[in-house]
Amino acid sequence: MVEEEQDSQRPLQDVCFHLLKLYSDRHYDLSQLLEPRSVTADPLDYRLSWHLWEVLRALNYTHLSEQCEGVLQASYAGQLESEGLWEWAVFVLLHIDNSSIREKAVRELLTRHCQLLETPESWAKEAFLTQKLCVPAEWIHEAKAVRAHMESDKHLEALYLFKAGHWNRCHKLVIRHLASDAIINENYDYLKGFLEDLAPPERSSLIQDWETSGLVYLDYIRVIEMLRRIQQVDCSGYELEQLHTKVTSLCTRIEQIQCHNAKDRLAQSDMAKRVANLLRVVLSLQHAPDAASESTPDPQRVPLRLLAPHIGRLPMPEDYALEELRSLTQSYLRELTVGSQ
Repeated sequence: MVEEEQDSQRPLQDVCFHLLKLYSDRHYDLSQLLEPRSVTADPLDYRLSWHLWEVLRALNYTHLSEQCEGVLQASYAGQLESEGLWEWAVFVLLHIDNSSIREKAVRELLTRHCQLLETPESWAKEAFLTQKLCVPAEWIHEAKAVRAHMESDKHLEALYLFKAGHWNRCHKLVIRHLASDAIINENYDYLKGFLEDLAPPERSSLIQDWETSGLVYLDYIRVIEMLRRIQQVDCSGYELEQLHTKVTSLCTRIEQIQCHNAKDRLAQSDMAKRVANLLRVVLSLQHAPDAASESTPDPQRVPLRLLAPHIGRLPMPEDYALEELRSLTQSYLRELTVGSQ
């Protein structure tokens, strides 16, 4: 308050007067020289003040206080931002010496102005930021992720979190809000797109619960695709054995998926039912009759000893579990009948 009163009582001098004083005394007070009212009648117009300060700084005049410099940078950036020139406000903020303050100021400005709707104008501004000002593209993507979160757009939030390099947050969002819908609607390609991008070791190693969440969904989708491919073309015994190993592994891992609501439990049940059918098909292909025989593999005639241990581990709803139990019982009775003949 005392400084403000002193400033208000200090007589205003033209900028040329202050420059002459600085020429005669290198340690002359720069705050008076850079006062907007020494240049213009508008006390909030920092255009010439900021540019003059940058010229003086280039000439090694550095004795402006940190507080005055901060006010100068923030005020001119705010002035540009209010005129819609926010990308140039970034340019101004990039002149802040303190790296942590500089990054924080630029990130906050990007969060306020980066939009989800892409237009030629937005592309041009982003190109200016990344190519001319060398602003990391990850900062822009993170700002868009914040915007998507504010607008409750989970898909775009996950997409921009991935582009920003936040693998763990992206994985958490996909599993928590997107995976169940994709499984229930059998939109496997959509979910696979996210998970395969997160799967490389340099990314998945940084993701919490990847082995018991994202990787389970990804392996489930890959098994479905592998079985479709095998059913369309002749396959070797090795490929069937490989598929059998993956399916039996899923039988124990599906239960590890965390369920937060009814939709998650429904998706988990759908996966369990699908894996049970996949296991039957794989075992029936492994124990298929000879090629010379005209009969085709029957998933309902799979040896019980191969099926029961894995089916029992699947987290299926009560009605489907009873149906599976009935089917297993019939298979057991069938095996007893055949064995007694």
